[in-house]
Amino acid sequence: MSELSGKVAIVTGASRGIGKGIAERLGAAGATVVLAARSLNKSQDGLSGTLQDTAAAIEAAGGKAIMIACDVESAVSRAALIDETVKRTGRLDILINNGGRALHESLDSFTVAKTVSQVEQYLVAPFDLCRLAAPHMRKQGAGWIVNLGSSTAHMPPGPPYDDYTTHGGAALYAALKASVHRLSVSLAAELVADNIAVNVVAPVGAVLTPGVEALGVITEETMAYVEPVEHIAEATLALVTEPPRSRTGVIAFSYMYLDEIGRPTRSLDGKTITHNRSGTGA
Repeated sequence: MSELSGKVAIVTGASRGIGKGIAERLGAAGATVVLAARSLNKSQDGLSGTLQDTAAAIEAAGGKAIMIACDVESAVSRAALIDETVKRTGRLDILINNGGRALHESLDSFTVAKTVSQVEQYLVAPFDLCRLAAPHMRKQGAGWIVNLGSSTAHMPPGPPYDDYTTHGGAALYAALKASVHRLSVSLAAELVADNIAVNVVAPVGAVLTPGVEALGVITEETMAYVEPVEHIAEATLALVTEPPRSRTGVIAFSYMYLDEIGRPTRSLDGKTITHNRSGTGA
């Protein structure tokens, strides 16, 4: 039996990048994956990738996907995503809060509208979706929530500060990701009695996604720190396949976490080991 057979998982921001990779890996592990993003069958923001593309990849590997258009900045859209998922599948086991498109800009270039938009995407939306999903998971007796974090949540050393910290324009994004880490640990404590796990998965380095490429932060120098999406997808799968009470409140940094638990990284279709490790992990 597949690791997630019979489970229903929502992945926000599933049209491309990390969300697409996680959705494919969960689908290959047997979950019915509910794909959520604004770009259903046509890109809504000029970047490549749609839910239709992700669904096709999951189904080509033998998995099952359901597409639901969702704007994570909209409270109405978030509520409709949870309601429609439960209506169509009868349950909700896993929630992956990945949706969001980062703005890396200097302080002077930010407007109130841009600020509110980023806060809505990266902090309000994950919290609200956790709030909406928890009652369904509680009723079922178990649930798994994974929020996307970031290595930028770490306090940068300095002064002097490195070039990215000084000129990367990531102050708000990094602050929001630090908030997500803290939020997740507190929610883990709050929900552990309900047998609901809340964890964070985060890249160690940059992941070469359409969104990251659009930010212009990938250079010849930074390419050395780029990691494949398969590590993040595998770490996510590891977090949602353990009993909730035994693995909650974890901040898992992709391949470093996989090294720690001795779990190999597999291809997104689950068929091939792309990075082997010692240990007994699946």
